[in-house]
Amino acid sequence: MFSKKPPVEPVDEVALDQSIEISEQGEGDADFSSEQAVIATPRVPSKPSIISEGFEFVGTITSEGTLNIAGVVKGKITAKSVLVDVEGLVEGELNADLLMVKGKVTGDVKCQDLNVGPRALVDGTIAYQNIHIQRGGKVAGKFTKN
Repeated sequence: MFSKKPPVEPVDEVALDQSIEISEQGEGDADFSSEQAVIATPRVPSKPSIISEGFEFVGTITSEGTLNIAGVVKGKITAKSVLVDVEGLVEGELNADLLMVKGKVTGDVKCQDLNVGPRALVDGTIAYQNIHIQRGGKVAGKFTKN
């Protein structure tokens, strides 16, 4: 008399944004084996990678997204966006579209946008497109506008 319904699973919002495209090989064909399904997944922004305070990393870091550094990194960094926090230290080579420095960066830097915070120090060979230095921020070395 009463039927028990299966539990409803939560809907994945990302799955709702996916689209399915079906292309047919021939017109009027009833053969489904000739169809191709392509699922296009939306680009979801990645979460930032974090080097925490008290952590030291020596080596190469490559990221398609954002990198937050509150610890120490010695080596080469390549990322879309880099934030060097107040306690952060980067020594080496740094390549980023957006670089925000609140701590200390020394070495070779290539970036599009450079933002130097009020307690920051940037020292080295710096190539940039746009630069903003807040009052109290310190810069030294060779600065070249791209």
